[in-house]
Amino acid sequence: MTMSKIIISAILLFPILFSQSVYSKETAVLLPLAGPITPMENAELTKLAVEGLSVKFDLKHGEDVDRAVKQAFLEESKKKDCDETNCYRRIAAQYRAEKIVAIRVVQAGKESYLVTINLYNVLTNEMTISQKRECTMCSIEKLKVILKELTSNATRE
Repeated sequence: MTMSKIIISAILLFPILFSQSVYSKETAVLLPLAGPITPMENAELTKLAVEGLSVKFDLKHGEDVDRAVKQAFLEESKKKDCDETNCYRRIAAQYRAEKIVAIRVVQAGKESYLVTINLYNVLTNEMTISQKRECTMCSIEKLKVILKELTSNATRE
């Protein structure tokens, strides 16, 4: 093979060999959605969050993740120096993830809720996104709209 063929082959193969690292999505773990909602509402909101966040992230979620998260927090809570950050690191390491996503729905009043999304970068130990929206006279449909907005904003940053 001549030198020019080797160079041309290398030029043609370079994008194929290295495209995965350039174009791959960051891996993120979606913690179980928390809040005073029914299991059906939780499933609907989780599905919506997964759809929105999967645009930007290779998202790890579901029953296996839920069990791993519960186990990590249970074991970490037994330590003297219990720390949420250590739990996040442990969960991220288990799934080889760079980010942890936490979504919470908190009841703020009779028909009022506060929806939050936090995106934690495990590599830098920083909360890169922390957003919240209030939902008054709230229904599951309103919660869906707010969650869709929050996940959309989180994938733009």
